[in-house]
Amino acid sequence: MSCLNKTFFVVEDHTVTNIGLVQLIEQKTELKCSGSALSKSEAEEKLKALANGLTETGSKTSALPELLILDLFLGEESGLDLLREVRTDYPEIKILVYSMYAKPGILSMVLEAGAHGFVEKSAPEPILITAVKSILAGETFVQQNLVAPLFTYKTMFDGLTKQEQNVFKKILERKSKEQIAEELNIIPRSVDNYFTHIFEKTACKNVHEVIKKFGE
Repeated sequence: MSCLNKTFFVVEDHTVTNIGLVQLIEQKTELKCSGSALSKSEAEEKLKALANGLTETGSKTSALPELLILDLFLGEESGLDLLREVRTDYPEIKILVYSMYAKPGILSMVLEAGAHGFVEKSAPEPILITAVKSILAGETFVQQNLVAPLFTYKTMFDGLTKQEQNVFKKILERKSKEQIAEELNIIPRSVDNYFTHIFEKTACKNVHEVIKKFGE
C-alpha cells in the first residue's frame, strides 16, 4: 500500500529525536509530516487544530494525520494517557508507539489501550519503517523479539486479582501511591496491601523492582 498523500504526526519530548523521526520517515516513505509536538498538551492542542481544519499558520488543511508516532513518557506527562484520548477522540488515526521502554508490561498496556503497533527506540531503522508501512496497510505490527516475552508476562498477570491488576498497571505507569488511591478510589492503606500481594506474586521487593522487571 502506497504512503503517497498520507500524513503523520510525531509526539516525542526530546527535540533531536523528534526532528530525526520526522526527517527519517519523510526520507524513507512517501508520507508527509502534518505536525509534531514535544508534550501531551501541545499534541492535544495541535491535533484539535488539525481536526478543525487549521494548520499551525492558520491556513486550511484537509484532515487529521493517518498515523501518530508516539513516545510513552513525555516528561511529567503520560503518552499512554494521550494514546487513550486519541483512540477515543480521533479513532481514525492509527497509532505507532515508539519507546525506549519495551518490557512486556508496557507493551501489554499499549496494545490494550488500542495502539496499532510498537517499536522500541533501539530497533534498526528498517524495522521502524516496516512498522509504519504495515500499520498504514491495515496491519498490527509488534517488533518480533517482543512477542514471546508477552506470553510469559500474561501468565504472571493473569495470576493477579482484578484489583491487583489495576494497581499493577498504575505502578508501570509510574503513578504514585497517592495517585493510585485517587484514580482507583481506594484508601492508601489498601494500596499498601495490594503492593504487598503484588510483590509476593512477582518476586519483587518494591515498586522499583516491579518497574525494572516489567516496565522498562
